[in-house]
Amino acid sequence: MRYLLLFLLLSVSAFAQQARIQETTRTLTTYPYSDPDPVARPGRFYPYFRFDGYTDRGRPQPWKMVELENDYIRLAVMPEIGGKVWGAYEKSQEFPFVYFNHVVKFRDVAMRGAWTSGGIEFNFGDFGHAPTTSTPVDYVTRTNPDGSVSCFIGATDWSSRTTWRVEINLAPDKAYFTTRSWWTNDTPLETSYYHWTNAGFRATGNLEFVFPGTHYIGHEGQAAPWPVDSAGRKLSLYEQNNFGSYKSYHVMGKPTDFYGAYWHRDDLGFGHYSPYFGKMGKKVWVWGLSRQGMIWEKLLSDTDGQYVELQSGRLFNQAAPESMYSPFKHVGFAPYTTDSWTEYWFPVRRTRGLTQASPRGALNLRVEGEWLKIDWMALEPQSDTLRVLDGEKPLLSRRLTLRPMEVFRDSVRRSGDPEPLTVKLGSEIVKPGGSFALDRPLQTPAGFDWQSEYGLLLRGTDLMRQRNDAEAETYLNQAIQKNPSLVPALSRMAAIRYRQGAYEEARTLAGRALAVDTYDPEANFYRALASEKTGHEADVKDGFSAAALSPVFRSGALLRLAYQAVRQRDWSRAQEPVGQSLQANPQNEAARNLAVVLARKQGKSEVAKALIQEQLTRDPLNHAARFEKYLNSGKEEDKQEFVGLIRQELPQETYLELAIHYAGLHLTDEALRVLALAPAHPMVQIWQAHLLDRTGQREAAMKGLEAALKASPAMVFPFRPETAGVLAWAQQRRPDWKWRYYEALLRRQLNQPERAKALFAECGDEPDFMPFYLAKAELFESDSAVVLPALEKAYRMEPSSWRTGFRLGRYYVDRKQPAKALALAETNSRAHPDNAVLGLEYARMLRLNGRYAEALALLARLSMLPAEGATDAHGLFRETNLLYALEQMKARKWKEAVRYLQAAETWPERLGSGEPYFPDNRLTRFLTAYAFDQLKNRKEAEKNFAYLQTYRNPDEPTDPLNNRLSVLAKSAGRDYRRIAERLLPDAKGRAAEVLKAFLTLTTP
Repeated sequence: MRYLLLFLLLSVSAFAQQARIQETTRTLTTYPYSDPDPVARPGRFYPYFRFDGYTDRGRPQPWKMVELENDYIRLAVMPEIGGKVWGAYEKSQEFPFVYFNHVVKFRDVAMRGAWTSGGIEFNFGDFGHAPTTSTPVDYVTRTNPDGSVSCFIGATDWSSRTTWRVEINLAPDKAYFTTRSWWTNDTPLETSYYHWTNAGFRATGNLEFVFPGTHYIGHEGQAAPWPVDSAGRKLSLYEQNNFGSYKSYHVMGKPTDFYGAYWHRDDLGFGHYSPYFGKMGKKVWVWGLSRQGMIWEKLLSDTDGQYVELQSGRLFNQAAPESMYSPFKHVGFAPYTTDSWTEYWFPVRRTRGLTQASPRGALNLRVEGEWLKIDWMALEPQSDTLRVLDGEKPLLSRRLTLRPMEVFRDSVRRSGDPEPLTVKLGSEIVKPGGSFALDRPLQTPAGFDWQSEYGLLLRGTDLMRQRNDAEAETYLNQAIQKNPSLVPALSRMAAIRYRQGAYEEARTLAGRALAVDTYDPEANFYRALASEKTGHEADVKDGFSAAALSPVFRSGALLRLAYQAVRQRDWSRAQEPVGQSLQANPQNEAARNLAVVLARKQGKSEVAKALIQEQLTRDPLNHAARFEKYLNSGKEEDKQEFVGLIRQELPQETYLELAIHYAGLHLTDEALRVLALAPAHPMVQIWQAHLLDRTGQREAAMKGLEAALKASPAMVFPFRPETAGVLAWAQQRRPDWKWRYYEALLRRQLNQPERAKALFAECGDEPDFMPFYLAKAELFESDSAVVLPALEKAYRMEPSSWRTGFRLGRYYVDRKQPAKALALAETNSRAHPDNAVLGLEYARMLRLNGRYAEALALLARLSMLPAEGATDAHGLFRETNLLYALEQMKARKWKEAVRYLQAAETWPERLGSGEPYFPDNRLTRFLTAYAFDQLKNRKEAEKNFAYLQTYRNPDEPTDPLNNRLSVLAKSAGRDYRRIAERLLPDAKGRAAEVLKAFLTLTTP
């Protein structure tokens, strides 16, 4: 029996469809973040800084919001919170098919701390949540000629100096919105390549993850079966994930173009579509279903409930450092390249499930009993024939006329697996027939030699792509020691040295590679780059010409040849390599920008105008194009438009980047005109002064230097290698500690610690700036003769700053001076009573000084806001209870001891951690058994000892020390002292402290 049923789900006129966009302000209850760290922290995320202040008290706060809406869906974008799509609704039922958080609840989760849940978050650059995830980004809105509306968002990741954009677009007649992303590396160096789009969805409603695949891999590249695990649990059902800790399933094994989710209780779903070549990675993130994860429901929302994240990525997994030992290594982002992709996001309604989706619609094809059933929901207006085929044999064919969100249902008698069936809408394949399971290797060969020259090269390269040049050098140099003629290692070391500003050494290393292979493109490219900096103009032309033979380096090498001609003011000679650079890579944004400059310099105003319009149509946030538009027209409105659209955090860096680019091309006038529009900032002022000096304006240059010196050095973190020479120039013109301090920060970031130390030392005690001394103490961390005076001076300068007392107290702890550390912690905590971190530190110092009762009393008053995965407060609570229990044992207060041992096994959630599944309490049960033995309560002693012998966690790795305890409990009888003695050599940290205390208690 067949039947046909159409559901009209939206009562809207097909002739009144339109898309609307508006910029408005919405007030949301907000739990803000604050307290930026003023101490420079060189590393992979520098020049960004963390925020350390969070609160459990919300307040109304207005937020800028861009709202897009058509007849079917509406969504909101938050340009002041990373450009996140804050949420999306299917309108007929007011269903949030993308999680909409009705509060802005910042918590310490991201690399910089501040992060909010829900919506769709765009991450570019390096591992983890992007530096821009909770800060303002650039944005602009547009109504397009086709009737669709767009909100463009974007920013520059200053750690890598790459730029990303996303166009969020909504058409008038579609029940989906799209996000078109593009990411540009306009630098001459390879950098880290990482992109994931993280989208939040509510967890309740009998949720199923529709993620086609055969396996999932973790952050470290380890593989496991999907969707059913080895224990028979169907991981694709949210509620069957009630085991273990947090879940990261990077699903792979089938090259599908879609994934989605379905809330079966509500007969509603969500779908995501992107061609597989655009987004190979698809990930499910689940907070643990024990209290360990579920406490985050209230930590991150007020009324919207628990959520999950369904993520899409360019690569198979979000690779942790250890992933380099698996097949799933880190990837590099090549110089002067642009990557782009488009994603579709849409609701699903009344399809009773989801098996496939495309921009045309959502499909649920399944067999129930003897019937093959099909549900098809349109995402766009369509008048076409839907066919189900078994090979070439048609099983069903129906002519459909549907509007968006309408559902077609039918069935045909057929049993068996529906996977081999093909579904077509017109000529388009909606569902291909077959399983299409991959045969991709998931494990590195067991015998692979990581100490071989190739193994060392792989490790060094992978670490470079993690922005860890310091460790990368170690392995690359070891590879070169094994084989002094290993060309890739020499070339990559040349790249590292170039990044550090060691240009002569970079040139030498690349030259050694060319002595082996004169056509090696990587070596030619980096030698030419280094030759630019060292004045070897002939080698510049030669090296880039040879590098241009390689498709990988061709576009970038030709662009650099054009740069050489521009520096020589030979505009016409620059024209041809720019044109060929764009032929090799039409998406080379730097080449497009240079084409505009050349047109302007040659007086071709109309050509420049046309090129600029083309650029701004494609990317309306192209600040270089907008500045050139102002230079070309001279109009005040174009100047204001350029300035007004620079809205991202650290706006001065946008001006500096553009000015430094012009300066590198010897276009000093343009560079100065950019900086004249920039906000006041020491780095802006010193670059202005340097460029003025270059043009012979010495008096104006000195005024600029004086302005930079008068400005506060607070939150000034130089990071560009080009700035090193400018700082050295300033030191010659007007010596001051600030120039040396700025250069020291830069040298430390460039992995030149000895030079950084020398610069700090040259400053002496002259600086009157507290963060200087904390940064100095961190750099000289192993030299007490430097560290202690620096920390003490920082504390004297700002005793009211919680960081100075905290850092000095930690110094005393490291030097085994707990009484001094306690005094500082007490003073610090009382001065900042609302700072739970300081309260925790005070409790830690009380415990360290043996004042356990006071520590526990303090912990009972604390209310911690946790960082993701952090359990430090609970760990302190547990160990303090253990140590206090041992103190009760020494006093032979056995019942009191049992009380504190039992308390150690609890998980007070005000300390920021929820109880996981199968918490490992073997050490506490060992001590509890001993206490009950002393009480002559053999039954309870036996019960606790049996726990030691039978404990297991089937889903998580268990502590090796406690595993040994279980073995000894089976083999050593009830000889508590012997067990503790045999455990102690392997014990570390708090466990060692507890065992030592126990052994003093049981001394014969």
